[in-house]
Amino acid sequence: MSGPLSGRCAGCRFSQRLGILGILLIAAWLRWMQPGLVEFKYDEAHIFGIAQGIASGHAWPVLSGGTSIGLPRAALDAYILAIPLLFTQGSPQAAVIWLGMWGTLAVALTYLLGRWINDPHTGLLAAAYMALNPWLTYYDRKFWAHIQAVFSVLLLMLAWRVVVDDSRRARFWFPVIAALQLLTHVLALVQGLSWLGAVIAAPRRWRRREALWGALAGLAVLTPYAAALLRRAWAAEGAAREAAIIAGASGGQAWIERWRLAWILMGGDRIFELTGVGSRVTVWDRWLVWGSWAVLTLIALGAVRVTGWLRTPTSRRRAGLLLAWALGPAFALTLGPLKVYLQYWTALLPLPAIFFALGATWLAGWIGGWAMRARGDRAAAGGRLAGHASLVVMLAALWGGAWGNALARIDGGAGLPTFGRPLRDWQEATAQANAWTQKLALNQVKVLAQGVDPGQDGEPAAIAALIGNPPYARFLDLSGPTPGLLLHAQQPSLYLTTSDEMGALLASLGERVWEGRSPAPLRLYLLPSAPEAAMSARPLSLPNAFDVGVSLTGYAFPDPWPAQVPVPVMLVWHMQAPEPRAQQGDFTAFNHIVRTGAKEKIAQVDGMALLSRDWWPDDVLYQFYTVTIPEPGEFEWLAGLYSRMDGGRAHLLSGGDAVVLPVAVEGETCCIPGQ
Repeated sequence: MSGPLSGRCAGCRFSQRLGILGILLIAAWLRWMQPGLVEFKYDEAHIFGIAQGIASGHAWPVLSGGTSIGLPRAALDAYILAIPLLFTQGSPQAAVIWLGMWGTLAVALTYLLGRWINDPHTGLLAAAYMALNPWLTYYDRKFWAHIQAVFSVLLLMLAWRVVVDDSRRARFWFPVIAALQLLTHVLALVQGLSWLGAVIAAPRRWRRREALWGALAGLAVLTPYAAALLRRAWAAEGAAREAAIIAGASGGQAWIERWRLAWILMGGDRIFELTGVGSRVTVWDRWLVWGSWAVLTLIALGAVRVTGWLRTPTSRRRAGLLLAWALGPAFALTLGPLKVYLQYWTALLPLPAIFFALGATWLAGWIGGWAMRARGDRAAAGGRLAGHASLVVMLAALWGGAWGNALARIDGGAGLPTFGRPLRDWQEATAQANAWTQKLALNQVKVLAQGVDPGQDGEPAAIAALIGNPPYARFLDLSGPTPGLLLHAQQPSLYLTTSDEMGALLASLGERVWEGRSPAPLRLYLLPSAPEAAMSARPLSLPNAFDVGVSLTGYAFPDPWPAQVPVPVMLVWHMQAPEPRAQQGDFTAFNHIVRTGAKEKIAQVDGMALLSRDWWPDDVLYQFYTVTIPEPGEFEWLAGLYSRMDGGRAHLLSGGDAVVLPVAVEGETCCIPGQ
């Protein structure tokens, strides 16, 4: 291997092995501690759901979703995530530990890379940087797709072996690993400038048969992904559309903001922002800024040191490789139209760790030289060793303490707007829901959440990924303009709520049977069947059955109904036997208020809290609206159903397409119940 040889004595080798073992144990511990305290929002739940399908053998996807740059990503990340699910009955905590193992492997490879580049001390310090950096720890625990640190380190190792050592095997494996990196996240394309720089650094060493075979193997690995992109029409006219998306995604982001994010990642600063705290509250937060200055200073020293290698013919090639590897992604992320997020700067890995270690050993060499002149060789060696150990201890105390402090805040309920509810909270709620459905012999859990579509909304996605089938999760929207309450005509209903917006109503109708952790705890309510619920509604005697297997059976209007004021109303829909065309046609309700006789529409409220694809037999939906009628008079409320796909309306079995309800609005505005 290239680089100076060291550790000639058995004692030195033992201390180096002990050092890297300790660093790897710390890296694993930081990544494995409290595996339930990880983000589990839409992106994480989406990838986890795909991995569940792979582990169960029900799906073999090539693509795994969209990205912020407009191009869909490949599904290699989901296949990686599926491996622990095969052996643990789908345990999310096992998946977190598995991902942490990948991050720990990246730390070990960084140690080897540092040894090759300079010496074992450089390897130890670079590994300590990768192991302790709180942002790298955070990303190593995440389910969502991102640029894999393991592949980034492997690629630089292989490039080093080709450029410096002229390795035949490395020439073959470099394009294969590059293809795998692209399959984990298409954003790895910004590393392409680094790969090009590696070729430019020693072009003759790449013009070999092994590199050609490796390139062909890499293309073969990428073929299914490329074919899927073509099938999705992301080429030709789709390319122009995606270019417009990418150009519009920049959002006028200033270059200083881009570099601020690089500062945060490379310096390990501001990890407290995960918890929704925007200022430095604790001692860890305040010391982080000084620690980041020290770390970034050492990174800058390392870059200066590598630049100095350009003056030495024997080191020029390796210096060119390291500088090209760093400047390529930095150039792409700084000058491109792409809106840069914090995680995008992981495209630079492992260069910040290597530069940090080179800067630290260079500084230690200066100090050791001064000590040698003053006290001799033994004092110089001891001073360098003490300096390296002190730096690792400082990083462990500062970065490890900041990471532990952030997890403690999340454990206490901080960071709901930013970090969201951790995986642990969702697991506790869904486990309780499963237990209650078994106890009550139910096959469904009704969920009041922010959104109704697990394919688009975060809270439904998290619950759907964990609850199991059965029980089936059925979602009603808490955040939309048309909230509702779903009961069963014959059985009790179990409700899981993510907010207390309807808590008073649920408590008045039934009982709360479980409550999660504060603040904003998840709750379970047990409600009676629709006939037993104390929901006051006026039953309809007129013909009200539609040809899609649904009837309007009741309503509740204010009496008197005041003008010019928002008032609450309620309609009661009974899904006796929903027709497939309604379930497949995205049906919802329309409500038009017209002047009697003139048919002049003066108000309108549309929508339902329940998607028609989730209509089940014997559902009873209490649909709530808020309506303002601008003037007094006699009006008619026209209620019906229509498809949002083609606009076609359902028809009453008795004729017509709307149930007509009388509305009498008075001129006074002082008599709204509750005001």
